[in-house]
Amino acid sequence: MTRIYRVGSLTLGCLLVVFGSLFLAHMFYPSLSYEFIYRLWPFIFVLLGLEVLGSRLRSEKVQFVYDKGSIFLLILLTFFSMALAFLDTAFQYHKFYL
Repeated sequence: MTRIYRVGSLTLGCLLVVFGSLFLAHMFYPSLSYEFIYRLWPFIFVLLGLEVLGSRLRSEKVQFVYDKGSIFLLILLTFFSMALAFLDTAFQYHKFYL
């Protein structure tokens, strides 16, 4: 019996925790800039790669299915957080123009 493993679900959960924590930390420590947070975007690919490699090494009787919904949601949330960071920066530095 082969087990189905959905690649992307674990990565989505980990990245929501990591980037959510970073955005929350920015609220309390403004010195943690959005620029630094967004420079961590390759971390997404590293986690996806580690998830694929780790699940391949764990068992040979596993069928891999890429969780398209999780990957799409990950991309959507990334762009949404970028838009919110842009708006926060615009409100902070350009109060007279908005």
